[in-house]
Amino acid sequence: MIRVAFIHNYFPAGGAERITIDIARYLHGLGGYEVFVYASRPDESALTDELRSVLNLRRIPSQAVPSKRSSEVERLVIADRIDILVQPVKALPGIEGIRQRTGCKVVLACHGEPFWQRHAITYRRQKGLVRRIAWHLYNKRRYSDGSLAMRMARERSYKEYLGCDAYTVLCRPYKIETASGFGIDPDMSHIHVIENPETPVADVCYDKENMILFCGRFENWSKRIDRLLRIWSKVQDRLPGWRLVLVGDGPAGKMLRGMASDLNLERISFEGMKRNVADYYRKASIVCLTSETEGWPLALSEAQAHGCIGMAFGSTSGISEILAPDERCGFVVPPFDEDLYAETLVQVASLPEEEKLLIRKKSVQKRLNYAPEIIAEKWRNLFDSLV
Repeated sequence: MIRVAFIHNYFPAGGAERITIDIARYLHGLGGYEVFVYASRPDESALTDELRSVLNLRRIPSQAVPSKRSSEVERLVIADRIDILVQPVKALPGIEGIRQRTGCKVVLACHGEPFWQRHAITYRRQKGLVRRIAWHLYNKRRYSDGSLAMRMARERSYKEYLGCDAYTVLCRPYKIETASGFGIDPDMSHIHVIENPETPVADVCYDKENMILFCGRFENWSKRIDRLLRIWSKVQDRLPGWRLVLVGDGPAGKMLRGMASDLNLERISFEGMKRNVADYYRKASIVCLTSETEGWPLALSEAQAHGCIGMAFGSTSGISEILAPDERCGFVVPPFDEDLYAETLVQVASLPEEEKLLIRKKSVQKRLNYAPEIIAEKWRNLFDSLV
């Protein structure tokens, strides 16, 4: 029996947690594996009997108290006899010591673009009154061109890479970019490509409404939903039969609602957080992202699985891999030209219905290559190679 543990904060919650569930279900069906989830904020109400049957949930301290969190994870690794510990997004403090003392193999799953931390580093330098003052007086000169934040991100990522037995990225271009940033040969590294899965939709609805949809967390430093609102202000008069629907919430929610009012936006709807967004994807004709950074955005892959047309700024290789404009499965706009995005959005909305249908069907077909059992099998192969 191979025992695998995943570390999360909220569970179940977003994309990374959904992927853990897909892997757990697949491994449970295969037999020979036992899956554990170590989470600081488990949502007991969302844990169905089926989920409890495929994974074991353990509560750990919040990441706000890193020493207690690391100590409890180490205790659980020993108590649960864990063979492989998977850390989505970023490494647990002190993981190298845990790895040495327990003998478990460690996997770091990078769910963002390579060196995504550079965006967070710059953002955090401006968060809060004191930091904003320091930003304008001192840090803006140091961080404005992005080179310092990139160097810090590379150093952090390389340290995490050295402290794990396997480092996963979301597409082949990310492997090349990561290895190049580390100054190593990608084929001689322990960097593995494992994409995010997408469950095929059994009854895709191709009869769409004139709805443009955003679905995700309202976190403006990464998602940059303010761009989408400005773009809508440019096109709303040109698309009189269309509406913009935003599903989600988060720290930027109040600011975005105020911005919508200031821009006098029409036919816009803030729907709030929804546990099940399938109904929105069934209705939406176009799904838009205007993000600063994305790894493998599930909003786009879910959109494709439901037959929606995806649009996004080409800020990362992962976005281009999903939308694959050469196969006409979506539309990628050079970052971050809001005027060009607005023009492209009008053009896509105005396409003949038969052309839209062709794009929708190609998108659905492309998602079949990323079915959960296909991606989970890649994880199983990785786990088997480690033990």
